[in-house]
Amino acid sequence: MEWYSRFWTKEKWIKKSAEIEGRLYDRLKEISEKELDASINKIIDACIDDLEMEEKVIIYRRTDNEINVARSIIIRESMYKKLDEMKEKYGISISKLINIAIRNGLEKYDK
Repeated sequence: MEWYSRFWTKEKWIKKSAEIEGRLYDRLKEISEKELDASINKIIDACIDDLEMEEKVIIYRRTDNEINVARSIIIRESMYKKLDEMKEKYGISISKLINIAIRNGLEKYDK
């Protein structure tokens, strides 16, 4: 891999409010602070970029004591368009899609 392929090309970033599960956000914060040289926003953006949904969509059940907190995040415009298209196709809110992307991304990272 060439060094420049590690970076995305310049793109407009969109500010979006999304409800993110507390434990997912806490894990992102831990990774950002202790493990990877990446902001929480960039990790979320990468998780969305990696999200592929087939005809089977897995919706995770929220635990009873889980709290969703509205967070202001910044993602690339292309990732917002991807989420918007998925929202239309699957009828799932953007916040839920973001949580699915984060959960899937964290599962892959923790393996």
